Amino acid sequence: MKRLHLYIIGLMLVFASSCTKDFETINDDPNTVNEINPGYQFVNIQLNYAGNGYEEWRGNLIMAGPLAGVSQDAYTSGEGFSSSNGFAGAKWTEIYKDGVKNARDMISKMSKKNDSGDYNAKIAETEVMLAIMFQRLTDIYGDIPYTQGGLGYESQILYPEYDTQESVYKDLVKKLKENRDILMSTDKATFGSSEDIIYGHVDASLRAKAWAKLANSMLLRIGMRASSADLAWAQGVVEEAAGNAAGMIDSYQNTDAAMVTHSTVGGPWGSHENGSGSAINGMVGGFAYAYVGDEYLHRAQQTKDPRIFYIGAQVIKTEDGSYKPWTGQSYFNPFEEAARPGQPWKPVSFASPRGASESEGFRGAFTYNDAADAKQTATLLYFIQEADINSGKVKADSIQFMTLCGINPGTAGSRVAPTVVFGGDETNFILAEAAARGWNVSGDALTYLKKADKLAIDKHVSVYPTDGSAEKYMELYATTTGDNSTYEQMRDAYLLNITDASIETIQIERWKSLIMNGYEAFALWNRTNLNYATNGDANTTGIPYSNGGSNGHIDLPHYDAGVVTLAEIQAMINAHVADPSVSTAFPTTAFTNVLSHNGGDTEGIRPRRMDYPNGERTINADHVKSAIDRQQSAANSGYNGKQFITTKMWISKKN
Repeated sequence: MKRLHLYIIGLMLVFASSCTKDFETINDDPNTVNEINPGYQFVNIQLNYAGNGYEEWRGNLIMAGPLAGVSQDAYTSGEGFSSSNGFAGAKWTEIYKDGVKNARDMISKMSKKNDSGDYNAKIAETEVMLAIMFQRLTDIYGDIPYTQGGLGYESQILYPEYDTQESVYKDLVKKLKENRDILMSTDKATFGSSEDIIYGHVDASLRAKAWAKLANSMLLRIGMRASSADLAWAQGVVEEAAGNAAGMIDSYQNTDAAMVTHSTVGGPWGSHENGSGSAINGMVGGFAYAYVGDEYLHRAQQTKDPRIFYIGAQVIKTEDGSYKPWTGQSYFNPFEEAARPGQPWKPVSFASPRGASESEGFRGAFTYNDAADAKQTATLLYFIQEADINSGKVKADSIQFMTLCGINPGTAGSRVAPTVVFGGDETNFILAEAAARGWNVSGDALTYLKKADKLAIDKHVSVYPTDGSAEKYMELYATTTGDNSTYEQMRDAYLLNITDASIETIQIERWKSLIMNGYEAFALWNRTNLNYATNGDANTTGIPYSNGGSNGHIDLPHYDAGVVTLAEIQAMINAHVADPSVSTAFPTTAFTNVLSHNGGDTEGIRPRRMDYPNGERTINADHVKSAIDRQQSAANSGYNGKQFITTKMWISKKN
């Protein structure tokens, strides 16, 4: 039923957009303000939080995901440790411009008309949504305009002061508790079914309770995220939420989990589409070049994680210009690992980019000399051109081993994949960590962890759409290897191998669940210094792509014509396709050292935040400077602030 509302919402969003662009006229005429239905704006702020293709390509796919290590991108600003303004500032601009502004305006309008309390539920729902937006902003940028943010039209505060991240966090907890409790006790009307994308499909009598549960679940997230900053306070927040009568989101049932559903119909810039999916499918001005993270892919292959069938794909650009998962492989085993730098190359089905420069190291497979001083580099293709296969320019049996593992544009990377605001797996990961820390929550850590992982794995089948490519990949895998295990059997085998619930294991498994949510993955790494995500080098060089090398370089295997010819390499590939038992590693003892990462703007130190937009630095210069000075001063007390984007936040783990 939820999806059926999107067509109506699409019509309303046009009106909502016109409202936001006419605020100056509206503010001159209070009667005009009263005529605007806040429900239209409520639709807008939910879609704004989810993000359109412009901001999600930049904020999620280029910056946050690669910084967290769950994904990579050929635009190397994120994994290249850049302070790129156009990419880093996209989420800030969009959430403040529309989301925060609309939410503040809604609360003000409804409060002025709330003498009888009729707007209590709607104000509380808006406050919860505003808290969710502010939590995302502070986790990306640190200190932010919070108390005064979004009050330009209401209070003429055009140059807001910045609040510390600690004060933002602690006030968010206060606001979430207050509004959770209102929603638990109110009998007033909530936003209607056509005004609420997240819970509008829930029976009207239960809708307020659903929002209360979301508010309570957000307290779990915020509390645990503060655990490296103020342990006692964080513990108190988590324990209070865990025992509260509002309950916690515990599944992916659509009456329980908080998700923004998406459609390909309606809205400027495809506002109803999944923003990341829109970019991955090439709908925002070109292909997004989004790939599965190098370390993420290796670990998925080592553990035979069944999500790989739904997350990964070799992408093909069709002759009509669309990007789709390619399923034309004659050989397919996604669990075979690509060679690490410094190891002989071998052809595998799924390989990821290595490095963050535009050098040979970024996509290099191997180097090859066919004559004196005529070194060639075999590079892995970003995507396959269907026209090249159809024309015979390339052969499928070769191309299948020379194409990078992209995020699947037909499943997790779909244009209509839901944006998960809060799902049951997150609740159980948090409760697992709380139990492992010895906090007062019912249940044991391992039980919570296994439930969290089951939900995280199952959501790729039960929540995300599929165009049939994942199922086709499983068929190809069975044909290639003889392993006819179902997805559920692979999931059960994966869960069986989880036998301990240490804090690190819980954090690793949670990191794996966040492949499409780079923002949360980045915040998780920032809180934990999770070495798993960055291949053991979180605090200094922090470059997860330099295995086997040093100073941002990697070793590519090298072949000479006198040792092996290109024809012989092709023959070995053909032999491997014909018989998977044939060794896939091409023997060599020679390697070429190439640049993988130049250190970016930070001399190789992994950023802890995205930078404030240049426009904000210019227009609100005094308050931005004060915020930067304050945070860097804290850095001098142990926060490691060598360059502003490397300055640790309040939530960051300090050692």
